[in-house]
Parts: sequence; C-alpha cells; structure tokens
Amino acid sequence: MSSRDTVWIVGIILALGVTWGMTSQRVSAMEKDVDRIEEALMMFTKIESRIAVIEAEVKNINKKLDRL
Repeated sequence: MSSRDTVWIVGIILALGVTWGMTSQRVSAMEKDVDRIEEALMMFTKIESRIAVIEAEVKNINKKLDRL
C-alpha cells in the first residue's frame, strides 16, 4: 500500500466522519423540533378543554339570565 492509497483512505474516513457528524446534528435538531411540537399539541389540548368548560358555563349563565 503506497502513501497515495493511504491519503485516499484517510480522506474517505474523514469525509465519513464529517457526514456522520452533520447527520447527527440534524437528527438532534429534529428531535428538539418534535419535542416542541409535542409540547405545543399538549398545550393546545389543554386550552381546547378549557374553552369547552368556559363554553358550558356561558350557556348555563345564559339559561339563568333567560329565566330572569
């Protein structure tokens, strides 16, 4: 194996390492985005249930006001 072959092999290994690192960073960024989306969906669900409760209370208040 000549020094020229060694340079090629080192270059290929270096390129693979860089590619692995970039892919790892992208996956980590996507995981953070997914976590933020999950948190937003949970918050939206809580808000939606609170709105339903408020809506029911407003209907009850309207019924009471109609009786007066």
